[in-house]
Amino acid sequence: MEAGTDTYDRVGSELVAASLRAGHEVRVRVAGSSMVPALWPGDELLVRPLGSAEPSRGDLLLFVRDDRLCTHRLISQVVDSGAVQLITRGDAALKYDPPHSLDQILASVTSVFRDGCKVSIAPSRTGRMLSFAIRHSGFLRRVALKIHALRHDSWTRTQI
Repeated sequence: MEAGTDTYDRVGSELVAASLRAGHEVRVRVAGSSMVPALWPGDELLVRPLGSAEPSRGDLLLFVRDDRLCTHRLISQVVDSGAVQLITRGDAALKYDPPHSLDQILASVTSVFRDGCKVSIAPSRTGRMLSFAIRHSGFLRRVALKIHALRHDSWTRTQI
């Protein structure tokens, strides 16, 4: 079953990437937890190709890593040998991602939808503190994800 999931992820990533390169905006669903609490599993992201716009610090960027779509926050830009390198990291991750060139970025997140409602992309002060706590405590991360799963599960059961 694992090989099927890997193939599904790769093909899905390729389809989304092709659509974005053709200039279309796309909705994608969050599956991972590296961006908790800004993004939770099940959130939907509306992403748009960057085009000629250059991303700014704090933007959520979509790229492909290990044949899967990944959305992380832009932390900084570094110029190396005349080329701009983008440094990203998941809000809940301890380590920065390997640097990206601008052409590796597929899109930026323009909107986030949680349970059908639009939510803010900008991290609040409380969100930044929670991100720090989750980033440095595996236990707190597991508890937050479990609470989210329980809330989401009970919400979907009441909607049926």
